[in-house]
Amino acid sequence: MAAAATAAEGVPSRGPPGEVIHLNVGGKRFSTSRQTLTWIPDSFFSSLLSGRISTLKDETGAIFIDRDPTVFAPILNFLRTKELDPRGVHGSSLLHEAQFYGLTPLVLLLQFVACSFERSWIDLLVETSSSMVTCRHQCSQ
Repeated sequence: MAAAATAAEGVPSRGPPGEVIHLNVGGKRFSTSRQTLTWIPDSFFSSLLSGRISTLKDETGAIFIDRDPTVFAPILNFLRTKELDPRGVHGSSLLHEAQFYGLTPLVLLLQFVACSFERSWIDLLVETSSSMVTCRHQCSQ
């Protein structure tokens, strides 16, 4: 008999905020804390780690997410720092993935930046590639 109750294929329904979560996104491994992934309520990650979304594990036990790892890297960094460094990623791809993951603060930031500059994403990302865009949105925790 297992020591702790689990949900959705072995992912604890609750865990300590500092628990390390291992992800395999499109074949690339990422590791981060539960707190980093779940600070935005009702996101894909909050649902995944609460057991509301079933998980698929790779051969190492990492949670497999069948998405583009190149686009995921700046998303994970946004979750860690609340800053956005879009270098090397097309803005529309980043917006699409932010919407998929249900990351409302990032979606709003990307929409604001796009509307503020009223230019194509390619022009915007070329200009901002040497600096980072910071999210000052205060989220309830």
